[in-house]
Amino acid sequence: MRDPGARLVRDGDRPEVSLRWDRHRLIPARHGDTVSLALLDAGVLETSRSAKYRRPRGAFCLRGDCGTCLVRIDGRPNRRACLTVARPGMQVLPQNRLTPGLDPSALIDAMMRGPLDHHHFMVKPRVVNRMMQGVARTLTGLGTLPDAVPDQPAVHRVHRPDVLVVGAGAAGAAAYARLVDSGRQVLWVDRFDREGLSAHRGRPLPPALLDHTGVFGVYPAERLWSAMSQVPDQPIVLRSIIPRHVIVATGARDPTIALPNNDRPGVVAARGLLYQLRRSRAQLKIPTVVVGPGDHAQRMGQALGVDVVDPAQVEQIEGSPVEGLRLVDGPRACQLVALAAPPAPAYDLARQAGAYLRWNGAGFAVQRDDAGRCVTAPWTVWAAGEVAGLPFAPGDAVADDGQRIAEALLAADDRAGRPSA
Repeated sequence: MRDPGARLVRDGDRPEVSLRWDRHRLIPARHGDTVSLALLDAGVLETSRSAKYRRPRGAFCLRGDCGTCLVRIDGRPNRRACLTVARPGMQVLPQNRLTPGLDPSALIDAMMRGPLDHHHFMVKPRVVNRMMQGVARTLTGLGTLPDAVPDQPAVHRVHRPDVLVVGAGAAGAAAYARLVDSGRQVLWVDRFDREGLSAHRGRPLPPALLDHTGVFGVYPAERLWSAMSQVPDQPIVLRSIIPRHVIVATGARDPTIALPNNDRPGVVAARGLLYQLRRSRAQLKIPTVVVGPGDHAQRMGQALGVDVVDPAQVEQIEGSPVEGLRLVDGPRACQLVALAAPPAPAYDLARQAGAYLRWNGAGFAVQRDDAGRCVTAPWTVWAAGEVAGLPFAPGDAVADDGQRIAEALLAADDRAGRPSA
């Protein structure tokens, strides 16, 4: 059974704020905590229902990749709780729920004790199937419209840097530092907030880093890289970026592991959990088990200070939210299951720009030439670090790759007659 008193061990030198969950419950959080970490600390693991068949959902990747932590914050739907920093008085509501508090759609859990195969559910007679599909479509959605329109109009800004660096991990940071030293005009962006990145890396970031928590993508028709960012109590900023070079250093994502009940609230990605803990200077007190193969899982278990179980030993995950593991040699009680599959390159942005991909055993990595280029027109796009297939591992290999890409970019500019400013 779950222990509602289990909390994270935190650094006590930061002030505490409170947010309100599901209209009624006050949730304490430390300054700088994300909403996901505050809810996790308070034992709130189920934050929504799946869009189609109302299965319980909670945060998984904890790094802004998967979308299972989407909640309604201060009247705005579809906010990523794992990327949103808690503020005093913040109102947080679960999504895909029929009513606050009591959720009648939870009756589906009682009706569906076994795995739900929606492709073969109520398919005959046809009239019943049509009724079921109609109900499912009515229930499907990602929250209702915002309570109100923004008070301030959106602002559009155009940037024309020499280089756009996307990603503030080891590769992106190394590339940025080398390019700035050379005199290049560099725009550096990342989806994580500056405070969280500084805490995770253990050192401050330069002021040139642009925080952005919205959408970032390539729009080939306009040949612009566009970004949307929002700071609380500030207007939405729509940015059009027209660079000569782009360095994609978007890192890697954390895949799930094929286990029965791996979508239950309380199943999280080990690397995302570690990121959340480090940014808030916290340690785990909740009983947790890392599940994953190989060296990566062992590193995650050591960093989190918990035991590691090989996926081959897991028969299924028990409870909703998680209450334990059923292993081949007996049950194992826990309140969090942290999956640690080898990270897969986050290739989407480079692929939109026209890059080719190759399978590297853990995912699809961006294919680049010997210099590091993956796209050459209408501007040059370079790939650095994990997105190009470098493994996630301790050491300086990823940072060295970022610096190497910056050196290659500078050399290409020199050959083209574009010296530094």
